[in-house]
Amino acid sequence: MLKVHFLNVGHGDCTIIMHPFGRLTMIDINNGTELDSISANEILDFFTQSKEDLKRRLIAERLGISKSRQLVEAGYDIQLTNPIEFLKQQYPNNSIFRYIQTHPDLDHMRGLVALREVGIQIWNFWDTKHNKIPDFQWESDEEEWEEYKAFRTGKRGAKVLYLYRGARGIYYNQEPEGVDGGDGLEILSPTSELVEAANEAGNTNNLSYVLRLTYKGIRIIFGGDAEKEAWDSIVGHYGEGLKCHVLKASHHGRETGYHQEAVKLMNPQYTIVSVGKKPDTDASNKYRQYSDYVWSTRWKGNITLTIDSNGKATIESEYDR
Repeated sequence: MLKVHFLNVGHGDCTIIMHPFGRLTMIDINNGTELDSISANEILDFFTQSKEDLKRRLIAERLGISKSRQLVEAGYDIQLTNPIEFLKQQYPNNSIFRYIQTHPDLDHMRGLVALREVGIQIWNFWDTKHNKIPDFQWESDEEEWEEYKAFRTGKRGAKVLYLYRGARGIYYNQEPEGVDGGDGLEILSPTSELVEAANEAGNTNNLSYVLRLTYKGIRIIFGGDAEKEAWDSIVGHYGEGLKCHVLKASHHGRETGYHQEAVKLMNPQYTIVSVGKKPDTDASNKYRQYSDYVWSTRWKGNITLTIDSNGKATIESEYDR
């Protein structure tokens, strides 16, 4: 049985995969305990439908009422998930066999320090080659970046891999004896050319690992934060072979990650986003043109895809909104 957990971590990303062979993959991490102010304001905007709503909101701001309290009073009671607590509850005593840092943005790595502090071991660390100089937003960001650097230079004991499109290797898509399969992970992007171009342009989003996971004929694509140049390359290489059943939308489901031709070719039954309904940069309605269901972790909470050994797939959400 395969389980894919798309966690509700606010403005960031974290996906946890339990593979049939018992190996655990984590794709990115973000362990904030509260929504960032931008996300909170986007949700409050959604609930501000009338002049009375606006009046109440302005009064709350003047009184210094916290965003979290305003959200609850507006009717939004969906709690963020701490990935580390989730791991401890769902997969106690498990190490992370494979951690994939899709690209070096801090909203995709806040939590590496906490993983070390609670003693969760990472055995394989996927990274991208880059020359990024980080822009720290929070006091803890510098410590997170230093932890990331410790991982990528091998100081934490994990095997560091820099992989490109079409890479083949033990466990991620082959078993030890060389038989195809393994954990069913394919790398659709980046290529060495995309990495070079992204570094020259200073656009780390196009460094993103774009991954395809296949189990019992069911395909899931994880888009990272890939933008137009990366998707152009993927479309040119794979064409109609991009068809999938579930898509984790690029760049949280925002316009910057939406690529009409790629989404049309993928034609997923489900698209998972972490924005949704708001704001103006949200591309959910565009995804709906090619997807039967567009689910947002912001409104659905954690979303879990389960595929059993017979190939039967079910998808469930923590909340029904």
